[in-house]
Amino acid sequence: MFNETYKFLNGVEIPTLGLGTWLLDDAQAAQAVRDAISIGYRHIDTAQAYMNEAGVGEGIRSCGLAREQLFITTKVAAEAKTYDAVTQSIDESLAKMGLDYIDLLIIHSPQPWVEFREDNRYFEENKEVWKAMEDAYKTGKVKAIGLSNFLEDDIENILASCEIKPMVNQILAHVSNTPFELIEFCQKNDILVEAYSPIAHGAVLDNAEVKVIADKYGVSVAQLCLRYDIQLGLVVIPKTANPDHMRNNAELDFVISDADMEALKNVEPIQNYGEHSFFPVFGGKLK
Repeated sequence: MFNETYKFLNGVEIPTLGLGTWLLDDAQAAQAVRDAISIGYRHIDTAQAYMNEAGVGEGIRSCGLAREQLFITTKVAAEAKTYDAVTQSIDESLAKMGLDYIDLLIIHSPQPWVEFREDNRYFEENKEVWKAMEDAYKTGKVKAIGLSNFLEDDIENILASCEIKPMVNQILAHVSNTPFELIEFCQKNDILVEAYSPIAHGAVLDNAEVKVIADKYGVSVAQLCLRYDIQLGLVVIPKTANPDHMRNNAELDFVISDADMEALKNVEPIQNYGEHSFFPVFGGKLK
């Protein structure tokens, strides 16, 4: 699994499987990065909003591998909506991580989190954010640039005036919540789709219907969910600090049949993400 990659429009390759670091503090992130890299991971995903870029950077610098062998993603904070704020934030991310460049830089959300999916779409502001990212790309600070949580019209807004096309849209996509139309739109526009929370932040693990299919293949629900996204052509970045889970998440050497893929596509939509439901990406509202 670790050798599988997708290629962006510009030829840069991204490993199909990555490690997510959301909700890990600096110390946890540093150890998780070291553990993941020792297991075979080469793709690490963080964000300014996670407040753990320093820990991720420490893990990278102390893992024993050359920087060029790793693929590191971070995300511009959803609240940074001016050229200057984004330019400054990129330099801060590089400094916190102690890196000379970032492999993939993403706009974390089209709107600040407190206004996520509300009426103000920030179309003009996002064009300014994109310009700052294009300039960082041209100077070599970042090797690829993309989006996260962008809907079709948010993407069209960028495509209408960009000099460099977005290479990625990182979205919530998992069994019981797969935005097929958005995925198809991205793929038609040569935008690779990355799935965050591909195991539904744990909310799908007790789904009896999904468990029956997982048992059929002799795999865990988590492994089935990751394989499902991969067969849809998506990059997956499951988050864990547990080395055993890291290993299991990489053991995906099986193929889900077309019939079972159809069944998984039609699993009843998830209604509740439990204790994490308050996060905007899971339908909650921040005050």
